[in-house]
Amino acid sequence: MKVIALLPVKDEAWVLEHTLRCLSAFCDVILVHDQQSTDGSRDIGKRFSKVVWIDSPVSRICVEARWQLFDIARQYEGDNLLWCTDADELVSPAVIQRLVEGAALRSGVVVDALYCHFWNSRDKYRTGLGAYSPYWKPVAIVDDRRVDYDRSGVLPIHDERVPIATDAARIRTGPVPVLHLQWLLPNRSQMRQAWYRCAEWRQRKRSAAEINEFYAVTLPRWHVPTAPIPADWLGGMTLPDTEIDREPAWHQAEILAWFDAHGIELFEPLEIWHVPLLRDEFKRRTGRTPRPDRSYREPLPKRARTFSRRAFNFVKRSLTS
Repeated sequence: MKVIALLPVKDEAWVLEHTLRCLSAFCDVILVHDQQSTDGSRDIGKRFSKVVWIDSPVSRICVEARWQLFDIARQYEGDNLLWCTDADELVSPAVIQRLVEGAALRSGVVVDALYCHFWNSRDKYRTGLGAYSPYWKPVAIVDDRRVDYDRSGVLPIHDERVPIATDAARIRTGPVPVLHLQWLLPNRSQMRQAWYRCAEWRQRKRSAAEINEFYAVTLPRWHVPTAPIPADWLGGMTLPDTEIDREPAWHQAEILAWFDAHGIELFEPLEIWHVPLLRDEFKRRTGRTPRPDRSYREPLPKRARTFSRRAFNFVKRSLTS
């Protein structure tokens, strides 16, 4: 059995060296599907002997890139462990090495890993409840050469990264999680979430209120519960410099291009204008402040009660910690 990493990439030079170093420690092959990166990602890939670099002729969303990576991985003989990851995800290599050495990796098994988010710090992760609290996520599969993705979706942004049969056996990697680095870069993360909203809005499959409600969990919050990251979670990995958060990501350029192509007012109903650059761009182009569709939100009195309760709990935690 080989361990083959499936890694879509687009302008990930800020973290790619750390990702490939981590994957090289437990993978036999690292398939990188590059979506026309322009930031030096390819040069980084050349430094790692296990990397097989695949250039995409067009820029695809990561789910579609994963479909193609899955097809390429099947050109390798055997029922191999396909580790489906993103560039901004790291895991202690020793955890996966122990998994591979175990006896439970039979054909068709889906591997779930505890999934945790760094939170505005290299030392803390998000806890509590909600979308960004720790949860179990399917990240790998022992390919049985039968199961496949449902490839009928028009914009499958949020599909599972691993194809899962209804009767698939599942195992867990253990208590040491996959660490997601997205919220180490809060500015870039908010621009990425704005890109998701705009991409969905261009498809016109959901109303603006539905889109805004779905992504509301990503809006900045003045307080969220966090906890220190245990040292063993970081074993065998290195972390990138977060100064890159000061520089624009590709999502910004693509959103501005959509504004040029379709008119910025088409996107006004979306709740993206908390991002300063986008809000300033709207004011510059229209001479007024944008009015997003917030009809999904609770009435003001109820929100005020919720805010008061959260404020009380925050003060209580501060006094007792």
